[in-house]
Amino acid sequence: MAPLVEMAPLVTMVPLAVDLATARSLLYYGAIYGVVLAVAVWIYRDARDRGIGYPAVWAVATLVLTIVPVLAYLYVRGRRSPDGATDRGKGEA
Repeated sequence: MAPLVEMAPLVTMVPLAVDLATARSLLYYGAIYGVVLAVAVWIYRDARDRGIGYPAVWAVATLVLTIVPVLAYLYVRGRRSPDGATDRGKGEA
């Protein structure tokens, strides 16, 4: 019987080396994207509650394009109440 020969592995594992600047950048961009994600969820729920068309499209556009869809949504949203009626005449006699 032939002796067993140990072979070197084809892939060597190298530990992930992350320096402080890289970790700081990851935290920074993670925080920014977390805020964008929270705004996208808010826009989706608000558009759905107010009956504004295509709430999922508004949310995805916010995730991809960030600030431009937010400003457009706030313009389209106007001062509608969650029941779909406008609040423009509220408080007048």
